[in-house]
Amino acid sequence: MLTALAWLLRGLLALVILGWLATAARVWKRKREARWALGPEHAACSPELRVSVVIPARNEEAHIGACLDAVLAQDHPNLQVVVFDDGSSDGTPAVLDRYRDRITVVQGEGGPLPEGWFGKPWALQRAQEHADGDWLFFIDADVRLAPGAVSRVVGYGVREGLGMVTGFGALTMVSFWERVLQPAVAGIILMGNDLDQVNDPDKAERNMASGQLLAFSRAGYDAAGRHEAVASDILDDVGLARACVAAEVRYHCLFLRELYSVRMYASFAEIWEGWSKNLFAGMHYSWVTVFAVLLYLFTVTLLGPLLLLLGASGLIGVEWLIWGSAQVLVMQAVRAWMDHIWGHRLIYGLTHAPATAMVMAIMVHSGIKSQRGSVTWKGRSYAPK
Repeated sequence: MLTALAWLLRGLLALVILGWLATAARVWKRKREARWALGPEHAACSPELRVSVVIPARNEEAHIGACLDAVLAQDHPNLQVVVFDDGSSDGTPAVLDRYRDRITVVQGEGGPLPEGWFGKPWALQRAQEHADGDWLFFIDADVRLAPGAVSRVVGYGVREGLGMVTGFGALTMVSFWERVLQPAVAGIILMGNDLDQVNDPDKAERNMASGQLLAFSRAGYDAAGRHEAVASDILDDVGLARACVAAEVRYHCLFLRELYSVRMYASFAEIWEGWSKNLFAGMHYSWVTVFAVLLYLFTVTLLGPLLLLLGASGLIGVEWLIWGSAQVLVMQAVRAWMDHIWGHRLIYGLTHAPATAMVMAIMVHSGIKSQRGSVTWKGRSYAPK
């Protein structure tokens, strides 16, 4: 029995090492082909096309000024900017006052939400009523657009005959915990969401989007049901992608690293709260899925370091020390390669295993919070479905 288990473990470790090598090959292939990448070298849309950039702002004093500076520096000349101030209690209104001659500010009450609505969908549903563009360009206040972002994204959508374009930008990371945890979370998300499948309308369970940037044609937005279609979705971006597919509105999710950047969370507390809001929802509120993901992450990320530590301590044989060392070396080499591609500091790749363990803890916490109906964000509490 022990011999059979030993061979089973050897086979599992061999598969894990091969899996890491396959990941490196896929990353290299995607980088070389750049099939789903859009950058400033691509063609812009017609300057006559009216585009409305719509931004929700709730206590965004630290972000909204820089966000608006980047939006107002766009190379697209036919631009409207709509900001929805959702009852901010910090200095957000004072910042917006400095831009009032160049933007449209819609003032929200910031009070209790209507029955069946979450905060962000409700803010954007009301904000878009003041937008007159042929295209609606929804971004978060922590997004920083490159000068050609609006024209290139909309141009791509027009050329491809799409009703929506979305995608992932570059992560701006400043603090220690951002550099440790954010790449680990992003890697897990991208690992489970190949863009060939994400953009396949026949694979509804894979359809997703990035709420940091969602560009809709007005016709596509209306056909998908507007934000009413995702009124009570914590993952409103994923919901909108699936609403598009259900309404036969074509969309593409792209890599947009050269067109925008985003600093999602600044501290450990923000990272913990922010991902606790999202991760369980991203796993369809299913504990079965959570446990499957935890088992997978333990096997591909933590098993090697565990064997290495046990072997180095003399608690297990030399063979398992060698296996653990091999897995760690391959894993860290692939992580370094990916950090090089994404422009992340290589030194933080050494935290990959403990960072993954912390993300696993956030997943469990997210599930517990969701089950208790105590998910919070921006000073509001939500009861997930």
